[in-house]
Amino acid sequence: MAETEGEQERRRRLSLGERFKKLTERNLALVLILYVSSAVTAVSTFITAYVTGGHWYQQHFDWQAGEYAKLARLHAGYTLNKFEEQLGRPSIQIAINKTSLGSLTQNTFQPRPEYWVDAVTDPRNRVVAYAVTSCSSDFTPSFTYWDDQHNRYMTVSLNETAFASAFPSIRDVGTVTTDFSGSMGPKYYFAIKPSNAYSINRSYAWGVSNVCPWKAIKSTHSSGTWVSWFSSQVQRFHTGGYELRVQAKEVDKLGRDLMSEYAVNTYAETAPTVDFGIYPEQIGADPMLIPPALSKLADNGPPS
Repeated sequence: MAETEGEQERRRRLSLGERFKKLTERNLALVLILYVSSAVTAVSTFITAYVTGGHWYQQHFDWQAGEYAKLARLHAGYTLNKFEEQLGRPSIQIAINKTSLGSLTQNTFQPRPEYWVDAVTDPRNRVVAYAVTSCSSDFTPSFTYWDDQHNRYMTVSLNETAFASAFPSIRDVGTVTTDFSGSMGPKYYFAIKPSNAYSINRSYAWGVSNVCPWKAIKSTHSSGTWVSWFSSQVQRFHTGGYELRVQAKEVDKLGRDLMSEYAVNTYAETAPTVDFGIYPEQIGADPMLIPPALSKLADNGPPS
């Protein structure tokens, strides 16, 4: 039966939706393709939202694990490029003293406000010394080294491990270095473990630096005790200056007591055959080189 002129006109006026419906009713393959496409789009949207939300959550609430993983991938002896892959570009780069290794550069990173990473590089961009300082009690990265004095592995966790508990591994062979400023009080207090065959000729250090606050484990001495102890040691060892560097076994009871009051906030290591003498001042990030906008020096150091 032939279509009337009116029926032909209605067919021409079918809406886009009606024409699409008629087309899909006749083409099951097209229906399947459209269904799969919609499903893929929905899944893709969900994954994007999940990843974005997960990244936001990690950045704000579970950020420590990611930062610990970054630090675990780094060691003295690696290239600066490896450090930049994990930490981004350094916030500060300063040329320091010339040594037998050549002209050195101190590269200081601040991946997050909670911590600092310092990497000293030689002319070939090899990191010859690596240090991490934590400024937050919520940021407690751990580092392990071999204690050949007691034939065991030792783990140092920043802002958790008591300074005194790490001291026995260097008591007979290591050194202690500290610096005192009349205007700022103690700048740092470090124990240094020298290199040997057991450490594959690496040196290690840990202690407290005033680039970040010191976390008190117990407080039995006032801040004035630092002044009297440091002054007595300067006279005892005739250093004639603001820096004190002595054999660990020479540290007196008060010096060890002061160690026991704080958790270490800094860990450092060197590349094989390198010692910490490459630092012109203190080990790790130097607060005197950090712009005021990035540092809160007045709030750092031991509690007053």
